[in-house]
Amino acid sequence: MPLDAFNVHGLVNKVVEKIPQKQLSVRYGTTEVYPGITLTPFMTKSHPHIRFDCEPGAYYTLIMNDPDFPSRADPKFSELNHWLVVNIHDGDISRGDTMHEYIGPLPAKGTGHHRYVFMLYKQPKGRIDVSGIKKLNARTWEGRKNHSIKDFVKKYQLQDGGFGNFFQCEWDDYVAKSQEQKKV
Repeated sequence: MPLDAFNVHGLVNKVVEKIPQKQLSVRYGTTEVYPGITLTPFMTKSHPHIRFDCEPGAYYTLIMNDPDFPSRADPKFSELNHWLVVNIHDGDISRGDTMHEYIGPLPAKGTGHHRYVFMLYKQPKGRIDVSGIKKLNARTWEGRKNHSIKDFVKKYQLQDGGFGNFFQCEWDDYVAKSQEQKKV
């Protein structure tokens, strides 16, 4: 089963409580993500297309985190949040409340492979009051460090299990070019 990769790659008990119940459909352009696949920073620069079978009338939360920040050997700021959308209704992410805009992976040189974890949880109590969540745009990293998926699930009483997927990514020349453009 492909979701066993969550266990194989050390994500169970660290990032999530258990192996997700279902695989979340994540696609970057024409590339379908399956658990543990390696993608490049260029391939993942724009937010992916997400699909899932939703319950009619239910609300969901989507979280994308990097548990290997700044590196897998020294994850002192783990987890780094890359995307947070709450109150997703009828499976349409664009209609949810985007609290943290998508930031594609830009792992630092020499830090090895980072795992980028997508989790989608049902909100059993309906809509989440977003007043306690700071809205972050794609130009800021402030407020994204130490964003635990497990803590968020507990705080907002999200349904355990959920949908999940993840990929791996490491530094390449695109990261250097991207960071140079931001300095201009």
